[in-house]
Amino acid sequence: MVKLKAVIFSILETESHKSYIGRAVNILIVSLIILNVGAVILSTVDTFAIQHTEWFERLEYFSVVVFSIEYILRVWVSNIRRGYQHPILGRLKYMLTPMALIDLFTIIPFFLVIGTSIDIRFITLMRFMRLLRIFKLKRYSHALHTLGKVVTEKKEELVIVFFTIIVLMIMASSLMYLIEHHAQPNKFSSIPATMWWAVTTLTTVGYGDMVPITPFGKILSAIISMLGIAMFALPAALMSSGFTEQIQLQRRRRKMHRCPHCLKEINGEDLK
Repeated sequence: MVKLKAVIFSILETESHKSYIGRAVNILIVSLIILNVGAVILSTVDTFAIQHTEWFERLEYFSVVVFSIEYILRVWVSNIRRGYQHPILGRLKYMLTPMALIDLFTIIPFFLVIGTSIDIRFITLMRFMRLLRIFKLKRYSHALHTLGKVVTEKKEELVIVFFTIIVLMIMASSLMYLIEHHAQPNKFSSIPATMWWAVTTLTTVGYGDMVPITPFGKILSAIISMLGIAMFALPAALMSSGFTEQIQLQRRRRKMHRCPHCLKEINGEDLK
């Protein structure tokens, strides 16, 4: 039983996929995720959904079976991990991790709506929750795994940037409301209504349904537009620097070796 658990653990863990079985499981799950996301998108096209209803249902049944087995096996072998060794508390701890919750939420909607007479809007919402399956790709994609690490490493800086953007949006909305309310009471009727203008201006989308007509309003709009370009460039710069740092770190790790005597990691270039 212990050996079987170790084999299953090695198959399900992305970094340990060196066997043909592991690669086959990877390909199967990734293909199912892509097919499910495509099915949810295509099911919103009425003519296509009517013609291929049976195909969609078969895909859903098969996917739920595969994803349920995957989830059960992951929970079963999770206590092999360091920090999850306890047979009960360890598995419960694993079940509360983000990826385990995503695995669970991708199969729950099927069991909630099957054989029940729930409101059609709730059923539709549950079906759209199948789109969460796209987040399962993070486990099987090295690029998405790197993206997750970058966001984790830069989370404090990103929070500060987005908080600054929100403050700027509130200030811009308040000022524009004071300037334009008397000239356009129907469009700039309140600060919350003016926030739509602030969002489209800060993101430089310029939707055009709310445009200032007073001189001071136009000046403020120009200033906010330029600030928006600068502010929204900051997250891109943070993510770019984070990717560079992660790639350099991964390259250094590939060059690391362990000393045969003390088992400490040493740089491969030092061995030359």
